[in-house]
Amino acid sequence: MIERHEAKNQVCCDTCPACYPNTYADEDFAVMIADAKTAGWVIRKLKADPNRDPDTAELFGAEPRLARKDDECAQPYTHTCPDCAARQKVEGRLI
Repeated sequence: MIERHEAKNQVCCDTCPACYPNTYADEDFAVMIADAKTAGWVIRKLKADPNRDPDTAELFGAEPRLARKDDECAQPYTHTCPDCAARQKVEGRLI
């Protein structure tokens, strides 16, 4: 997920609490994604799943953190840190 705080953006892992350490202004969004991918983060577009429930409150006990305004649609991307990506690759299931 992309977390936004005080006009700065940061890439956060969808499966663990890890975040890419650098923050970026809105106009540097593409640079942020490129830097995170260079550092080993896996950022991929999801295929549409009409049966998928976008609410993760039952998994994490809180509403999902989304870098978007309330009237915008959620972007179908996954963000996986290098540690989770390596673990999922070993288990044979990179999401």
